[in-house]
Amino acid sequence: MSLKRGVITERTSSSARPIPVTSTLPLAFVFTSNVQSGLYCFDSPEDALEYFKDSHTDGNLLKYLEMGVDKFNLIVPTIISIANEVVEEEGVKTADEATAETKSNIINATNILKSSTTSTNLADEKGSMIGYKADIVGVADYASNDLDIAQALVSTTEFMKGRTFIDLDASTNGDAITQRNEFGSDRVTLIKTPLGSWNTNTNQTEWYDSGIIACFLRAKVDGQSKTGYAKSISNRELPFSSVKSPSEFIAGAQDETDPLTENQIMSFISYSGLRTWEYSTCSADAIWQDARRVRIFDLAADAVLKGIFYAIDKDMKELGSAKKSLRSFMNGLVGDEVMLGFDVMLDEKRTTPARITAGQFYFIIDAQEMPSPKLICVTFNRVDRYAPLVYKMLEEAA
Repeated sequence: MSLKRGVITERTSSSARPIPVTSTLPLAFVFTSNVQSGLYCFDSPEDALEYFKDSHTDGNLLKYLEMGVDKFNLIVPTIISIANEVVEEEGVKTADEATAETKSNIINATNILKSSTTSTNLADEKGSMIGYKADIVGVADYASNDLDIAQALVSTTEFMKGRTFIDLDASTNGDAITQRNEFGSDRVTLIKTPLGSWNTNTNQTEWYDSGIIACFLRAKVDGQSKTGYAKSISNRELPFSSVKSPSEFIAGAQDETDPLTENQIMSFISYSGLRTWEYSTCSADAIWQDARRVRIFDLAADAVLKGIFYAIDKDMKELGSAKKSLRSFMNGLVGDEVMLGFDVMLDEKRTTPARITAGQFYFIIDAQEMPSPKLICVTFNRVDRYAPLVYKMLEEAA
């Protein structure tokens, strides 16, 4: 067909492109085991449990996989980074040396999660790449009371724009608050204490890192609805029976949870079941101490990055289409009751003539998320205006 003479056709569109918030929000854990260290990826925690159950003999891997499958029953992509525990060997390695080496292994296993998308999946016989970036990350047992490991975990989530939960294993509120002051990231939610559940194999209560429990809970709430990612995980009932260091909760009055809430620390309350209480980050900026708000804007930003990528290095028509796509996307979030309202505009202060010449365009999306009530105050006001009803009551009794 000639391009110089006759009829030719072209295809174009100035329509808005759909921009979805991803529903694939993988979990990632650092567990200890005797199996080969490295990254393993599965379609669900249950698949991971099935894969490891015959080869694992030492470490916390099976303990937490069994708990997750038994109590949360999730189907969500699960990345597991294995760290090997080092044991004391007489004449070869002292207890202190073994502990230090194990700590280094945990930190290394946490850091390699940053490259998970391009790392080989050790659970796949074909040796394919994992391909996922985790949104929720947890380090079982070792992040408690070890600032080096905790900061490696925070650094990893900062890099991936994910989030994590750290069990402080604090015995008192003062201990929890002192530890809280060591953190300043909007990627981390701190939790006061571990949770316990009865173990029928050992006939005793088994304690679990509440940071890992919160990871599973976050993923469970995500999957309960189309907009589960935008829901808080506070005031959620948990399938556990014990709290290692309980905080007294008194409905409608000051109690032991209040100092923790004021310092953005999650606790557990017994009120119509065992429940989570508070869902915050450790950000120094009060606006981003709301963990729910952080996640909503994180996932919206990630969706936009992917949704308007097609417009890069195209013409102005595609740029206009990208703006329409942004508006359509935000309209969808309002319709889903994730956002309260929004406005999409070109940032004319930054989009200067020189930058237009350079092909640089800046947009601003003003937006406010739908509020989630944290305090509901009901005032009972005693009045006299119903006194005439007494006359009617006595009249009817005559």
